[in-house]
Amino acid sequence: MRPAPYLEPTNLRGRINRPQPKGLPVINVGFNELPYPPLASVLQAIETAAKQGQSYGSPHCDALRDALALRNGIDAEQIVCGNGSEELLDVVARCFARTGDEILISQYGYIQFELTTKRVGATLVKAPEVAFTSSVGALLAAVTPKTRVVFLANPNNPTGTLIPVSELHRLADGLPRHVILVLDLAYGEFAVEGYCADVHRLVDAHENVIITRTFSKAYGLAGLRAGWCHASAWMIPILYAARGMGTVNALAQAAATAVLAEQKQVDARVATIISERTRIAGALGQLGLKVVPSHANFLMARIRDASPQTTEKLVEHLFDQEGFIVNRTREQGLEPFFRFSLHLPENNDRLVDCIRSFQDARQEDR
Repeated sequence: MRPAPYLEPTNLRGRINRPQPKGLPVINVGFNELPYPPLASVLQAIETAAKQGQSYGSPHCDALRDALALRNGIDAEQIVCGNGSEELLDVVARCFARTGDEILISQYGYIQFELTTKRVGATLVKAPEVAFTSSVGALLAAVTPKTRVVFLANPNNPTGTLIPVSELHRLADGLPRHVILVLDLAYGEFAVEGYCADVHRLVDAHENVIITRTFSKAYGLAGLRAGWCHASAWMIPILYAARGMGTVNALAQAAATAVLAEQKQVDARVATIISERTRIAGALGQLGLKVVPSHANFLMARIRDASPQTTEKLVEHLFDQEGFIVNRTREQGLEPFFRFSLHLPENNDRLVDCIRSFQDARQEDR
């Protein structure tokens, strides 16, 4: 007899982990990371914090919350920091959902929403999307008396699609007041200018809205794990009741605080990624691929007549020929797609050329 778990096992997604056959350096573009290393001031902050590694960081991330409040024009007392925004998604679910409750997401919502729902024993409900884009009408139609939380990533992962702020207002206005609406802005910096600031205003207008943000994407600190959320003042003590003490380590706090002082350089890097997103989407379109319009730092694409098996062959080809690891998009309904984060321009060109060679070889075989 074995102990009986309450959770079903999660099958880990397979990724290429064998040696690159040509001995080329491996470029992993499957995790939606930035291709840039931390800025010099950030590295200095990490080094300084490491010298005090015997001590805990601030349990409530006081300096980081103050810096976030100043940067975003919000009250530091309405900010909770976490070990990446993923921890805070779990915190929200633990606070507001239990067995018998429903958590609502869009059809191709972020995979962590589903995992978080399973962890608290709630029932996951998915609302259909339109053209790989979340539908506010469908979400509102899927609300039942059992709905307790709505999770919405915008821009979405894995599709990269975006719904405008006006639609977010319609969603917040249309939800029952007892339902928590979590708007995940992990990729918000890659959307239109001013988008994040507009979304944050929803917290002032609705006591049931939570905004989650991360330093893993635009700020390039994925390896350090720092995130935060903005919520109404009444909710903050409740969120702290479910959050672990000291989950944001001292090095992560120091790095995140330092990078907020480098906004001009962060914005320049984001602008380069956005420019590359447009350029590479166009190049793939010229090769005949279907590219889903993206507002994030990645693209989701497919060869138009490709089966999932053909996409798998392309994934292997990209690794074998040029050392690229791309994401196999395995969500139900997205199996023929692959996803990759934008990299440095020269590497983006190599990836496009490698896809072209795969296409050419397919044509020759026909």
